[in-house]
Amino acid sequence: MNDQLAQRREADRYKTLLEIGQSLISITDLDQLLKKIIEVIAREIQAERALVVLRHPINGDLRIANSTANVDNSTVEDAMLFSRSIVNDAINKGKSIFSRDVIKEGTYAKSDSVMNLKIRSLMCVPLIAKQNGDIIGTVYVDNRSVGNIFSKEDLTLLESFASLAGMAIENAHLYELAIIDELTKCYVRRYFEQRIREEFSRAERQSSSLSLLMIDVDQFKEVNDQYGHAAGDMVLRDIASTIKRNLRTYDLLARLGGDEFAIILPEVNFQDAYRVAEKIRTAAAQLLFPGIQRKVTLSIGIACHPLHHVNNPEILLKKADMALYKAKQLGRNNCFFYGQQEMLELFGQVTLDGSAASKVSVASLLEKMQEQSRGESSDEIDFIVGKSIDLLKDLHEQINQLKILAVQMNNQIHQLDPRSLKIREVTDMINKLMGIHAEAEHALHDYSQMLGDLPIVDKE
Repeated sequence: MNDQLAQRREADRYKTLLEIGQSLISITDLDQLLKKIIEVIAREIQAERALVVLRHPINGDLRIANSTANVDNSTVEDAMLFSRSIVNDAINKGKSIFSRDVIKEGTYAKSDSVMNLKIRSLMCVPLIAKQNGDIIGTVYVDNRSVGNIFSKEDLTLLESFASLAGMAIENAHLYELAIIDELTKCYVRRYFEQRIREEFSRAERQSSSLSLLMIDVDQFKEVNDQYGHAAGDMVLRDIASTIKRNLRTYDLLARLGGDEFAIILPEVNFQDAYRVAEKIRTAAAQLLFPGIQRKVTLSIGIACHPLHHVNNPEILLKKADMALYKAKQLGRNNCFFYGQQEMLELFGQVTLDGSAASKVSVASLLEKMQEQSRGESSDEIDFIVGKSIDLLKDLHEQINQLKILAVQMNNQIHQLDPRSLKIREVTDMINKLMGIHAEAEHALHDYSQMLGDLPIVDKE
């Protein structure tokens, strides 16, 4: 009776492990897949340590792709220690290595790694690629506290699971090759286009923000021409690494081609997108490249949904591209969000290209907006049409800050020596600040009334 129960439990365990192994095939993210493999092995085999060791296809170097330790006092470093001589043997011979008690059985008892790590029980099973039969690594488990832990049944289970895991790793690796740019390790354009459609649909469903950054390496052709393509490749790699360090794990960085990159920022509004862009631009400008005697900078264009009044990802992409063009036009090493020029001119400030702002009255601007809203919205003004409540609140806060600053300066001016030549300069600045505040408040009030569905900004 006990034997039948044990056999039934073993059969159930075998079935569970195979079902899990088959489900691995659908996981295309390599890191996620390797983590899952380790979780299953650690749970089902009851080993103290479990590792997936992958072999480099060209130079044969071994690397620990993932590992875990089921020992309370173990460290991360401890979980990553394994017997290289045993792993190399399993890979070179293409056969599993199994030992209930490594020290007593003698084959590897004198191995330095076995002695140093005090390994007792051990199983090491090759991972074999289905496509060409190459051995791509091993699944390695050991126990260092007591011997005689693993059974032949454990080995059979691990070999069956490793067979499916090897195919899953191969599939994930092939998928990764198809969607990852080899030079920069960023996603390729085709995958980016798929993901921007998915993220745009999700943002619309959940009524959430979605920001898109378009990035260009300034004067990259000159770097290539002056220092050679190898230097250009180094620049692209380092730029890509710098960008990644300034992103969240679920942001997506893609290389669209040449020196052009794009970033998808899910659930990020335009203010935060601008901060991210500035952080990336600043970090890139500080990079030093061996042998390249010049600064390498970035120009970044920003577009956001729903702020920029777009109804499909293609238009969002187009507007980010237009913003990128404007950033380069204004002298490079710039971040520019779509519609930024129009917003500044709306409040009578100086344009970003340094020229005096055209004195467009709020009334004529609103009239132009109303005319355009009856037809197709032009690229010049549809940013204003698409401004959200959040933007109005943000601008209103900034306007009030200007007023507070002007009042503070007005209070301080009385403390200056009346004979000071700076009195007129300070007075002019206060008048400008108060003028900007008044005009901007009137603009926001009129704009809020025109849009009807937005709350009217109260004048103080």
